[in-house]
Amino acid sequence: MSNQQEPVEIQDTQELSEEGKQLVQIFTDMKSKQLEFLDESGKSMIERIATFLTILFAVTAFSNNFPPAYLKGNLPAKIMVITTLIMYLLAMTAALLAIQPRLYDIPRYNVTEMGKRLQNITTYKMRRLRLAGVLFALGSIALAILIVVIILEV
Repeated sequence: MSNQQEPVEIQDTQELSEEGKQLVQIFTDMKSKQLEFLDESGKSMIERIATFLTILFAVTAFSNNFPPAYLKGNLPAKIMVITTLIMYLLAMTAALLAIQPRLYDIPRYNVTEMGKRLQNITTYKMRRLRLAGVLFALGSIALAILIVVIILEV
């Protein structure tokens, strides 16, 4: 088993100034709190999606008569309702997967492997949150188009 580590590239051989030390501390803190930040981002994304789902339901479902008059016979509006709903539900699924608690098999005495596992966990969460963000944006665009289609049909 080889115990080789990647070489560290030295960028600056001068002593750090006070400002440089502060920068190092800021980035060190950011890295140490990255998983916590990703989990909080996922929760925030879910809250935003839930808010926009409420708007979607208000526009499409809540009326004295279902479906509302502006959806009857309006195929483009119906398509946009379904598209928006799918985008938001997929975005919520991606965000939920990012924050879903899971057991991690952590090799307690192998720091190199621990670093790889931490990187894998971070990458997993980041990819799901990026996907959730893209789907949320697409769902929001679809919601805006839905509202325009309804306004043009009324």
